[in-house]
Amino acid sequence: MTRDRPRLTLGIVGLGTHGVNHAQILRSLGHDVVGVDADPNVRSEFESQFETTTYERPSELFETDIDAVIISTPNKFHETVATKAFEADLDVLLEKPLAHTVESAERIVEAAERTDRICMVGFHHRFRSTCMVLKEYIDEGYLGEISHIQAKFIRRRGVPGRGTWYTSNEIAGGGALMDVGGHLLDLLLHFYDWPSLSDVIARSRSEFGPREDYAYLHMWGEDGEARMYDVEDSVNAFLEFENGATADIEVAWAANARSTHTYNVRGTKAGVALDITNTLTEVEPRVDQRNDLELYEVRSGGGDHFVNSSIVCSHNDPYRDELQSFLDAVVSGDRPEQNNVHQALDVQHVVNDIYRAASE
Repeated sequence: MTRDRPRLTLGIVGLGTHGVNHAQILRSLGHDVVGVDADPNVRSEFESQFETTTYERPSELFETDIDAVIISTPNKFHETVATKAFEADLDVLLEKPLAHTVESAERIVEAAERTDRICMVGFHHRFRSTCMVLKEYIDEGYLGEISHIQAKFIRRRGVPGRGTWYTSNEIAGGGALMDVGGHLLDLLLHFYDWPSLSDVIARSRSEFGPREDYAYLHMWGEDGEARMYDVEDSVNAFLEFENGATADIEVAWAANARSTHTYNVRGTKAGVALDITNTLTEVEPRVDQRNDLELYEVRSGGGDHFVNSSIVCSHNDPYRDELQSFLDAVVSGDRPEQNNVHQALDVQHVVNDIYRAASE
């Protein structure tokens, strides 16, 4: 490591797929990792893969000499682990969402503020090159005033761990909206510069996941055959913000439709279509990886005409860049503006408002 970026030791709480992914990236960046998981078999595999030490309980980890903590446990346990980490004078990167309920999310924010610790939340799509370029176009006023965004995050078949904690309202706090919808709403609010929500019309459905004959090709996680399934697998909502802007959103874990992750941003000067569809190897038979940005304008020189422009961006690894941003904040001690805990709380409030509207 360089003098500006010292070698750090990161504790990872929750050694499932996300925890292992974080560990692999951290090792590639030249840092050390130690882990925590309640499952002894998972701990043993992690120790062998990364030649490191693991612990059964977070409290054991927090007594060791580590620099920061990454939490990738089920949502319900975010508050307990994060709060204890803050009290141990440790900075935290939480996998999204912030928590399983608004009340728990608010307590995490309070604990971070009270202990003056850094807390970032893992909405990694904001670090995608195309998303950063689109945000710059918006901020510099190239698109004019943004009045409407249409956003979709749909998986053809992608219910994660059907019948596990992912599909338990008590543990996860919700289904497709809490999971992939969190990413969608974070980007949507980011593009709009965090306006206040004034009205919501929403409808949620659970049409595929609970079925005994649920058909799929692959699954993220193990198929628990919907023994525990009390969440939605799709949501449609229309959002109106206090500044008059609107948004039309659709999220789905399962649908008879093409998998997609797109944003159509409509401005008074120009519009943009963002396509960051990146299907999962654990779900799709043929993975679709996109990083597309299309600009739509109308000009008058020589006669009125339409201009469609492809904006070409370099590909990057948003997970890696997100982690590097967190590590830089840990070293500097400066709270990052990107993916901060207050923005994550805003996302949690909008998720909660959509669930409330869908239940009315």
